[in-house]
Amino acid sequence: MSRLKEFVSSKKSIITVFAVVFLIVCLLVANFLSLLLVRTGGEGESVSSSAFDVYMLSLAKSQVEKEAEARASDFQSIGAGGYIWEQDGYYHVIASCYINKNDAVLVQNSVKANQGLESEIISVQFKSITLNGSFTSEEKKVLTKALSACYDYYLSIYDVAISLDTKVYNEISARLAVNNTHNSLSTTLANFNTLFENVEFEPIKKLGATLESALEKSKELCGGMLENTSQTYSSLLKYRYTEVLGLYFDYIEENI
Repeated sequence: MSRLKEFVSSKKSIITVFAVVFLIVCLLVANFLSLLLVRTGGEGESVSSSAFDVYMLSLAKSQVEKEAEARASDFQSIGAGGYIWEQDGYYHVIASCYINKNDAVLVQNSVKANQGLESEIISVQFKSITLNGSFTSEEKKVLTKALSACYDYYLSIYDVAISLDTKVYNEISARLAVNNTHNSLSTTLANFNTLFENVEFEPIKKLGATLESALEKSKELCGGMLENTSQTYSSLLKYRYTEVLGLYFDYIEENI
């Protein structure tokens, strides 16, 4: 009977030891995993941008950039953006950009009927990009806004350009609307910098740099800085929003 008690006691001790060891191992594994899930990397929650397509109306193209630039000023004097967009080995002189292809087709037909200009519609795909990390709800909110900031800026300035061209706005009211859009972009960048200014994760750092560049272009639009003396304000609006889209496109292609 004494031996049986000793055996039972010994068995309980072994089980207790194993339980303690198992608990320690679990704690060590949990701690290791928590170290992996740093704020800007690992397999934690992620934030993704939305993919979208833009349809650009190209008024002219050349395989030589200088030739395309030489044509741009002529189009800018009649209200076309004249931004140079490189795609498929050509430098395109872009009149404007559209989310809806039917809108691009309508303008293409109007340009041919009223100005006698042949044009081409090129499709540009903006892919979705995902930033992996362990983010708080506030960080996810700010990152999501930052990822859509250039697209949102384009939509806002596009609306201003349409309102100006259709006489809903005059130039003064258009400039006021531009300033409001600029302030929204500035607020987005300020919120981003508050949470991510010291983050070393490269895609997030580059996103901040992209927004800084976009804000600089927006400042130039607010200041009415023209590309040439013959450029109209309507042209400038289209030029700048295409330029900001270009900044975001480059960011996606570099970090996807």
